[in-house]
Amino acid sequence: MALKWIIEDDTYCVCPQDPKFVQRYILALFYFSTGGGTWNECNAPSNYSDPTEIALANANCTILGDGPDVTNSLTFQGTDAWLTPSYECYWGGLACRESTLCLDRIELENDGLSGTLPFELQNLTDLHYLIVEEGTTSGTIPSEYGTFPELIILDLNFNNLTGSIPEDIYNLPFLTQLDLNDNFLNGTISSAIGNLEGLQLVQLQVNKFTGTIPETIGNIRNIFVLEVFDNQLNGTMPNIICQSQNINRSSFRLTADCGPEDDPRVECDCCTDCPTFK
Repeated sequence: MALKWIIEDDTYCVCPQDPKFVQRYILALFYFSTGGGTWNECNAPSNYSDPTEIALANANCTILGDGPDVTNSLTFQGTDAWLTPSYECYWGGLACRESTLCLDRIELENDGLSGTLPFELQNLTDLHYLIVEEGTTSGTIPSEYGTFPELIILDLNFNNLTGSIPEDIYNLPFLTQLDLNDNFLNGTISSAIGNLEGLQLVQLQVNKFTGTIPETIGNIRNIFVLEVFDNQLNGTMPNIICQSQNINRSSFRLTADCGPEDDPRVECDCCTDCPTFK
């Protein structure tokens, strides 16, 4: 559908030789893969070339991709509906860098996305923020997402994702936030998570993870939020995590299934909370 749209229906008329042709195609692919047309906002016009329909679609799009940016990059964004004949960086929920015109951010929260996440997003190599939350997106997390060279935040919480966390995700060199809570993810939490030395926030709660909490998390020096409650984890919270230099910070949060009624249970004397959601 995305290929047909960009060749036959896209009145913006980007030439295949244009260096941003691939970027526009991948975003169209993302739209169709995640239930575009049934989103809450920013759906494509019913007629791609009718000015009245385009204006109506734009009026029903208010989402800005303008969340906090730790890199302080100069970006621009807009609130045009998706697949309208404007530069794709102006489609709602997106932001691009002024210097390169490359996509910097996808930020769609509570917009009714469904379907699955396309692996082709891996080709958006300048992407810093991939935030697709509070929808019904299902399927697995593509292992190809572990190849993003500059990704800072991966936030896919409150969806219907299944499967395990791909091992490749633990190779993201600049990741600071891994936010996958409230899905149906399973398997174990790999010890390779310790490779993510820049992690500050890890939210894996309300999933179906099994096994124990890896000691290697204790090697992540700047982590101040680690939430793993409402899973099927067991064992003991590694002492190296309890001895973290951040544990006395007021913002530090460490949770697990450590309550007296939890089964299976994680022994944790240093947890800040033992939520009970089961």
